[in-house]
Amino acid sequence: MVVGISFLAMAIVAFSVNYLPPSLYRALSIGTVTVFVVGVIFVYVGIRCPKCNKILGLKFVYAEETLLRCPRCGIHFDEDSL
Repeated sequence: MVVGISFLAMAIVAFSVNYLPPSLYRALSIGTVTVFVVGVIFVYVGIRCPKCNKILGLKFVYAEETLLRCPRCGIHFDEDSL
């Protein structure tokens, strides 16, 4: 959610370049890009396999198909035994 909101904020800041003073524009640009990058890093590091603790990260979020098993240990994520 943080990544999506900061991406939207970056788009708003980019379109408001003509309406903001340069110092405010620069500060908002740096702030939104920083929040976006930190959010992506937290998504990458924060999603882990519950059994082997391997980082799943962006593979889990942006998988073309639903990621059903851990690539390392093979545990099935939809089981009730997690």
